Amino acid sequence: MTRRRVAVAFVAIAALLLINTFLVNRDSRAAESFAGGHVLKLEGPDLNVREYGPASANDAIVLLHGYSASIEWWKYVIPALTATGRRVVAIDLVGHGGSEAPTDTDAYGAAGQASAVINALAELGLQHVTLVGHSMGGHVALAVAERKPGLVDGVAISDTFGGPGLRALPILARAACWPVMGQSIDRFKHWDAMVEGSLQTGFAKNFKVPAMAHRSLEQLTYRGVCKSKAGDQMNAKEPVADQLVALGKPVLVIWGDRDDLTPTATNVARYEKSGLKPHIIKGSGHSPMIEKPNAFLKVLLPFLASVQRSGS
Repeated sequence: MTRRRVAVAFVAIAALLLINTFLVNRDSRAAESFAGGHVLKLEGPDLNVREYGPASANDAIVLLHGYSASIEWWKYVIPALTATGRRVVAIDLVGHGGSEAPTDTDAYGAAGQASAVINALAELGLQHVTLVGHSMGGHVALAVAERKPGLVDGVAISDTFGGPGLRALPILARAACWPVMGQSIDRFKHWDAMVEGSLQTGFAKNFKVPAMAHRSLEQLTYRGVCKSKAGDQMNAKEPVADQLVALGKPVLVIWGDRDDLTPTATNVARYEKSGLKPHIIKGSGHSPMIEKPNAFLKVLLPFLASVQRSGS
């Protein structure tokens, strides 16, 4: 009798897990205003964007966040960027922040993300942009620049892994995409204690994970968690470090000296091999624009000014 009860319980649990897997895999979300942004209705996924500065300007600084992040991650550098007098646009990538999370898995990859960003820039009337990408946002920035070289004047990236394998994902992040188990883990992403360790890898060990990191993660559907593979896809073509050089445009590389997620030493070496010398932000982990915004801006602002001068 006991064995039968155990067997029935096992079958019931297995059935619940499979039902959960089915429900999670079907999950999608329409675009919504998030973190002060507004929704752009586009051909393809609708995107949540936040604009600053002169709305009529046809050139802008465009900010692209990283994996599981959102436009909110730029909040500490926005005041200094808008103080330059330029138009600034922060974009939530597909499936992130307030942007649409479609059922089409291709929309989350490098090509899909780039297409969505290009659609947004066209809708905003932009003809010249300098792209600033953090982590995965740097991979998307590269994809946009390769597709639209006449639109992009320069690219700045921060902690964007520059070659295959130059990233160290925490175990929970890997397990989140395992069949059945991953869909179950997804149900717990709203529990801060469950995800705190994984989120900590986005910052130096002694930096407290900010509330915005939890808010941004909670916006992701399961498809967004597991199909946002722009970095792997771009590096599969050719090391990203080499592709950035091949753009033939001004490129800035910034790196936190305590980055464990995209390890500093190996990535810096890879970029230097390609002829790009990263600017190191001391005391910062993977997210310098949050951890050390003043040091981040000290490097970024002169680059933006030089790109603007060369493009004028």
